[in-house]
Amino acid sequence: MKATILTIALCLSGLLAFGQEAAVDTIILVSGKRIPGKIASVSTSKVVFKSEKTGKNEDIPRKQMHKAIFANGRVEMFNKMAFEAVSDADYKAVILTENQADVEGLYALGNIEAKSGKSSRNAKSAERSASIKMQKKAAAMGGVYVLLTKNQAIGGYREVPTHVFEGVVYGFEPPEESK
Repeated sequence: MKATILTIALCLSGLLAFGQEAAVDTIILVSGKRIPGKIASVSTSKVVFKSEKTGKNEDIPRKQMHKAIFANGRVEMFNKMAFEAVSDADYKAVILTENQADVEGLYALGNIEAKSGKSSRNAKSAERSASIKMQKKAAAMGGVYVLLTKNQAIGGYREVPTHVFEGVVYGFEPPEESK
């Protein structure tokens, strides 16, 4: 009788010990990527966490985070998803910027340039035309930001206005290696 009770108690304690796993926090980036790990600290500019894969402390800028799901079930929201309302290929989702800090921590995908069409009647429409061309090229490359390196208006009085943009496309994922 004692042996049966002892055997049942050992089996139950083994099941309880087996069911306990290490609690893991999950970080979800605005790109949709999930990163498991243990969040160490949250500051106004970054989140420090210990990666489950590497075991090292890593920093993620808060502007790249959508939300953090803690092991105890608490959810902390940071930003909206990058492609919540628009698809990846929609050029309207691409952001043109001249601020280097906006693309910090993102991956450079390549250089592009765009020039406005000859049908522009004024400088504003020439800039808008070049901007849309730039966004469409960046969207085709899978980019979400373009860091502008050249922003030039050409044309004077009684000339056809032209606008030229040059820049570097940045995305959330590293570029695919060409084979």
